[in-house]
Order: sequence, then structure tokens, then C-alpha cells
Amino acid sequence: MINAVAFARSLTSNVTAVYVELDPGATEKIREVWERWWPDVPLIVMSSPYRSIVGPLLDFLDETDRLYNDGQQTTIVLPEFVPARWWQGLLHNQTAWLIKGALLYRRRQHGFQRVIIDVPYHLKK
Repeated sequence: MINAVAFARSLTSNVTAVYVELDPGATEKIREVWERWWPDVPLIVMSSPYRSIVGPLLDFLDETDRLYNDGQQTTIVLPEFVPARWWQGLLHNQTAWLIKGALLYRRRQHGFQRVIIDVPYHLKK
């Protein structure tokens, strides 16, 4: 996560982080940690009553595109855990794959230009 935020900030000063809330009890802790590490980067919390990460994220991006349609490309910096063993990737980290697939399909459907950048974080053995 740290590398992803640092990379996003190296691209532009206009960075917004999005957290999809699956467990309302964890949100306050996330906000506290976020404020401590990145007080100058806004954190948007999207509620997800159906435990879907992709739907609320796409809704946020579509709304942002509608509000700020300034002809600029939106860049999504996606932190992604890379497990120590290749086969562990089959069990974990499917969320990033789902987000990337949905973003690629949605971009074509609505015509908004988006760049998707993976920032890997390699887990140790």
C-alpha cells in the first residue's frame, strides 16, 4: 500500500484513495492509520452492504467521471499482493484481477479513458 500511494503521488498531486468498507467495525481503524500516514491524501470510504468491492468502486469512478469530466485520463493505481509461491496466487488476490477486468470492460462500455497500473507488493516466504 505504501508503495502504491508513493507511486500515485509521484504521478500527480491530485490523489484520492478509495476504501470499500466490507466490515464497518474496521473502518475507524483504517481512517486513523490513513490520517497518520497520509494526512494530505483524501480517503473516500464506500459502503458495501453486499460485500462487493467491485460494484462500489465502479460507482465511485463513474460518479467522479461525471462530476469532473475535464478530458483528462483517470489513472487507477492498484496495489496488489504477490504471494511467495505461484500456486498461492490461485487462492489469494483474486480481488485485484476482478477489479482490473471490471475496469477494462467498464472503460469500453462508457467511453471514459482510464489507465490501470499495478503496484506489486511481494510477500515473503
